[in-house]
Amino acid sequence: MTIELICFDLAGTTMVDEGLVLEAFRRTIEEFNIVGDHATRATAYVIETMGQSKIEVFAALFDERATDANESFERHFINVASDVGVREIPGARACVETLKGRGVGVALTTGFSPATREALIGLLDWSDLFTLRVSPSDAGRGRPAPDMVLLSALRARVSAVQTIMVVGDTASDIQAGRRAGVGQCVGVLTGTDDEERLVASGADVVLESVAELARLEDFSFE
Repeated sequence: MTIELICFDLAGTTMVDEGLVLEAFRRTIEEFNIVGDHATRATAYVIETMGQSKIEVFAALFDERATDANESFERHFINVASDVGVREIPGARACVETLKGRGVGVALTTGFSPATREALIGLLDWSDLFTLRVSPSDAGRGRPAPDMVLLSALRARVSAVQTIMVVGDTASDIQAGRRAGVGQCVGVLTGTDDEERLVASGADVVLESVAELARLEDFSFE
């Protein structure tokens, strides 16, 4: 079946993470005076849930302080990203432009809030690359729920959910695609999870990088 829309994840898939998420989280728990074993367990949970909605992750960790913790995290994340800079996964823009040139629609989905997402888009100078951008608050729920993929499908007006491909670096990305019923899920090894976990989550194929996507031969762009 012809692929009509590809939903790309952001950090770790199209944008190099370089520890930005963990550094922002470290600053957040420091601000909230979380130390020792509690800090170790919280950090492990953040790593385990990479790719999921940040506010939902903080709800599990901070209970009634979740909103404040999320706001702190997003503030620290933008500060860290601005200080050290952000950059694309090598070849990401070229890959997306090639696919768009073949008539394939593209969307960017992320667990970050719209404000953080748009700040990163600005730093990457990607406003022209992805005009369809979706965060959990836009769709209802974050990954691994299918909401962001399904909202992308509605906005892109695809003919069927099976014409969608999901590309991501975490199990949550792949699980969201599977729950949405997409035609193909592609894992990449430039982020959090390894090939074994991506395949176990339902990835049809695992690539070294998103840059390889345009060279795949087992689906059609016609």
